Amino acid sequence: MATLINRGTLLFTPGDGVQQSLTTNVTQTEVEVTYGLSVFHGVTPATFAVGDTLSYTAVLQNTGSGTLYTPNVGITVTGGTLTLVPDSVTAYLLTAEGVTALPVTATEGAPFGFLIDAAIPGGALVYLDYQATVTAATADLLVSTATGGANAGSPTGPILTDSDTAIAVRQTLEITKSAPEAASVGDTIAYRFLITNSGEESVTLDTLTDRLPAGFSFTGVALVVGGVIVPLAAGVDYTVSDEGLFILAPTARITLPAGASAELTVTGVVTA
Repeated sequence: MATLINRGTLLFTPGDGVQQSLTTNVTQTEVEVTYGLSVFHGVTPATFAVGDTLSYTAVLQNTGSGTLYTPNVGITVTGGTLTLVPDSVTAYLLTAEGVTALPVTATEGAPFGFLIDAAIPGGALVYLDYQATVTAATADLLVSTATGGANAGSPTGPILTDSDTAIAVRQTLEITKSAPEAASVGDTIAYRFLITNSGEESVTLDTLTDRLPAGFSFTGVALVVGGVIVPLAAGVDYTVSDEGLFILAPTARITLPAGASAELTVTGVVTA
């Protein structure tokens, strides 16, 4: 199904000689299409680091009323290298009658592709799910383009194609939090936040918040950036509310250089 959208504009000059304009309402005309193909490509999560495995979905939609045959999807990548996880590939046909699992053959390599053993009735969708591991990155944007194809009307009919891109952004800043696995009432324990900048540019650390648990009585905080102790003043650079909300918001600019790490230590006593 396609939609024809139209709007007209009228220019006119009233008696005062100042030209004006009027636009008409918008009209829409639905046009029945016999054969049509639309492709969507998505990725989860939308951030990556080298070594991560990403989950992709490619959707082939039959936008016409006729049947499409021999659906296939080819994947090309810029900004890095993806390696297909072979056992992760699944395909499903979604029609008004329900969902059906489909046989799918994957071709590994760069680029890699998929051949789906199915016919797509008019208005139906094919969902192709797969995972791929980021084995190299040459840019901050990993762009994966899915080009879908199918034959209109028969396995030897005219080939229809459409493409869509899925973009993941390189995650250059990582943060992990650690704490003792066990403690007793009266013990002093520390929550440690390790922040690592694996990118090629420095970043500014603006704000960090942490909801401290009940049974933890805050006693102090320390921040080390790139091996250098950063002085922090209570009520100025950080606050702790009566409800235990810790907020670090240094008044001085704190820069974490490329390749450097920062460690924040929040110390307190176990009270319950």
